[in-house]
This record gives sequence, structure tokens and C-alpha cells, in this order.
Amino acid sequence: MTKIAIIGAGLSGLSAAHLLKDYADITLFEKARGVSGRMSTRRAESYFFDHGAQYFTARTKPFQDFIQPLLNLGIIERWDARYVKFKGNQIIERRNWRDEEPRYVGVPGMNHVAKFLAKGQNIHINTRIASLNHQRAWQLTDEQGQQYPGFDWVICTAPSPQAVDLLPDSFKYHADIQAIKMRACFSLMLGFEQNIALDFEAAHVTDSDLSWIAVNSHKPQRPDLFTLMIHSSEDYAEAHIDDERDKVMQHLINKTSHIIGQDVSQANYKTIHGWRYANNADKKQKSSIFIDQDLKLAACGDWCLGGRVEGAFTSAYDLTKHMKESAL
Repeated sequence: MTKIAIIGAGLSGLSAAHLLKDYADITLFEKARGVSGRMSTRRAESYFFDHGAQYFTARTKPFQDFIQPLLNLGIIERWDARYVKFKGNQIIERRNWRDEEPRYVGVPGMNHVAKFLAKGQNIHINTRIASLNHQRAWQLTDEQGQQYPGFDWVICTAPSPQAVDLLPDSFKYHADIQAIKMRACFSLMLGFEQNIALDFEAAHVTDSDLSWIAVNSHKPQRPDLFTLMIHSSEDYAEAHIDDERDKVMQHLINKTSHIIGQDVSQANYKTIHGWRYANNADKKQKSSIFIDQDLKLAACGDWCLGGRVEGAFTSAYDLTKHMKESAL
């Protein structure tokens, strides 16, 4: 049976593994302590935070079909939030997602989607692949020098800047992937013992160093303790990604307090996470397929299609469909 190595166990990598499981022997390699990538959930003390992707939509039939079993099992549920849009600290738009297309979240955390897809998969966690080498077959070497030989195919689902560093210059689409730039984002997580009275649960923010504010604890089947999940703007993160984290956190706390008109500096729990490669600089759709049939190398990820959770799946779906039609 064809042996395939997949680098990355976020939604793209796990979707590709799921879609190829009946056609190949799959091994996944994940640099983090667990699966999920940017669909991560952080548990801290008694608080839960979805500090990566906040929700997702399903607008294509393949993705709708893919998530239906997860909906049936209660792994995914609809999030009906009161939504607002801020311009600075002024609300310029109000909507209720209950009356619109569904927005979905994993339950009881976003990472449970990835955990479900990871069941039964052969996954090496805490394993950062540092190099690829091909003789008779592909050999992967991690940063500790451990070698993993004998793969017919390698699929890289790392963010585009990391994929460029890992894939050889001879890869057919090396220059195309190099042209896909990604931008940073900070995730500010605040936990409270008492609820804060707000007239929204989800908010996009423009003209600010913030881009998103959500009552994470409002999502279905979350713990009762009140939590706020705040994302910085890309411009702010790009300018400050290497700054001292306490300074960044205090700045974003001050901005949040100003925008919502409530002092959030007294949160019982505060932390911040920096995503160096969070979002595509260009949100327009690119190509979903980066596959070199001659070298038996491929790349996919949400960054292939401008970002978004559905883009992560669609990229993996299109790639694996092509591979299956080409008999791997």
C-alpha cells in the first residue's frame, strides 16, 4: 500500500488523512503537543478559550457532507450569537446569527473537531520535521535527528512560510507558495469570576488595534465561567509580534476596555498567545492544489484558499481527490 507522510495535524492534515485512509498507509507528524493547529482550545485553571479559529461556516456541499456526521454526533453545534460590528468604539451594525446562515463551533471546544478526526490515526506529536530527503523513497528527519524513511508521498500542511522552508527548491510550486504571505495575530484571553453585561457575544472591530471580541463562554456547552476572547488586528500584530508579551497584553486590555466601555483589567485570568502565521495577507482565493506528481510532493492548507476553516478542508479535499483520481 502507498505510504504517505502528512506534516501537520491541523484541519487540513487531518482531513487529508481521513480522506485518504482507505487508499494509503498514513503517518502524521505534528510539532505541537496535540492536534488541531489553529483550531486550538486552551484550558487554563477553570477557563476555556478557543484562541485560534472562532467559528466556521459550511458553504460547499463537500464540506457540508463532511461535517454532517460530526453534527449528528454532537461534535459540532451551531453558535447563534448576537453580532455587532464596531468602528473604533462605536457600534455601526447589529445582527443576530440565529436568523442567518449557520456559524458552527466544535464542542465543548474547537479542538474537539480535530480530536475526533485524529481517532485511529498514526500521529507523531511533539515532532517537528526539519528536512526532507529523497533517494529511493522520501525520508523525513525531525529536529532531534530522528529519521522516518520509506514514504512514497509527502504532503505538507504547514503555513506557507514554513512550507517554503521545508519543501525543496525543485518542488514545482515552490515559487507560488513563496508568494503567499501570511500575517500575525495576537490572541488575548481573559477569564472572570463574574459575568460582564454586554449586548453582544461576537464582534468584529475596525479602525482599531483589535479585530475581534467574543464571549467565548457563550458558545454551546462551554463552562459557565465568563470568558472573553480578543484578537488583535493584523497590522498591530505585524508591528509588535516580537515585543514583550506583558506590554502587548496590557495594550490590548486597555483597547478592549475602551471599546466595550467596561474595565477588563480586573480579570481573574489573563494570558496572551502570538500567532506568527495566522492569516493570509491576500484573502482572495488562490489555487487549492499544489501537487508535484513527479516528485510526489504536495502542499495544502487554509492559506491555499485565502484562509478560513472551510478553506482548510477544501484544499485537502481537492488535493486528495486529485491524488485518488491519479491512483496516487
